[in-house]
Amino acid sequence: MNNEELILKIEQLIEHETSINPDITYLNKSHAKLIAQIISNYNLTPSNTEKPDAQMIFLGAPTGAGKDTLVRKIMADNPEKDFVILNMDMFRHYHNEITAKPENISDIDFAVKTNQTSYEIYYIIQEIILREFPGTNVIVTGTMRDLDWVTQIIKRYKRDSKTNYSISFAALAVPIKESAFSIFERYLNLVNTRKNSTSPLRYTSLAYHNDTVSNFLSNVETVENSNRNPINKLFDSIKVYRRSKDILDLSEDTLICDTSNPVANKSVIGTIREIMYSSNSIDSSRLSNLLDIIGKNADYLKNQNLYKSILTDLQTLFPQLSKHLEDTSK
Repeated sequence: MNNEELILKIEQLIEHETSINPDITYLNKSHAKLIAQIISNYNLTPSNTEKPDAQMIFLGAPTGAGKDTLVRKIMADNPEKDFVILNMDMFRHYHNEITAKPENISDIDFAVKTNQTSYEIYYIIQEIILREFPGTNVIVTGTMRDLDWVTQIIKRYKRDSKTNYSISFAALAVPIKESAFSIFERYLNLVNTRKNSTSPLRYTSLAYHNDTVSNFLSNVETVENSNRNPINKLFDSIKVYRRSKDILDLSEDTLICDTSNPVANKSVIGTIREIMYSSNSIDSSRLSNLLDIIGKNADYLKNQNLYKSILTDLQTLFPQLSKHLEDTSK
């Protein structure tokens, strides 16, 4: 399929979806070229086999857990397979290209403001892949915060008429304090390297992180219980991974539970809870580096109305820093 044919297919799909799907509110035919460009970056080729086999993995973890690293590990462990990665966060920076009235968005509002447009891009790309590129292996990532959304995605792959998908769930279990610290580390490192960029950066609050943890645990337990009944079974198998000791070492064996292995006989939710509620000390150098970044970028953080809230959240995570953080906030 050449680019002109792909653009036409996308235009037709958008026109169809906007007429029947109330969830598509921003996209129109004029966005087809942009979406075609995104899809072309995947270098997709449809299979010549009638209804080929392919793998679909839903990779779930709370925000800050390190989903991108686990994606790279799964890809490294399966070098014979080319995976398309679908993550709504990948499409957030296209927001102003999709909306009719581009706006300046603060870091604190970035995620909320871009949720709808990133979802619509994700949805159309997924549909084009399923309809036009049978046999494509796919990894979809998310926090498992909304089980209805996850269920909707999985059922779409299950009923796909062009590809026979095996569908699995890969859960990443990380100590809660570690993933919480990571949301600040990720954001503040972006702040520190932004240079002259005026593009908004994605900020995640501790409250939102804790909400994703709570919903992740609850929804994983629901999925595991449902999976015991063949009628309600959502996934063919469930695997649980822990975070790598060295994020650069993709060869490390981090798989700690696999329901396709009857010998293991481990509870998925029990394994996850054991890891997430385990103690984990944050390396002092990482914490010191974060405090240095806050000091160097205090003006930017204050301008974003995030300076005090970040200090407050860090104080909640590390009560031993109370005196230092109080002095810093003055």
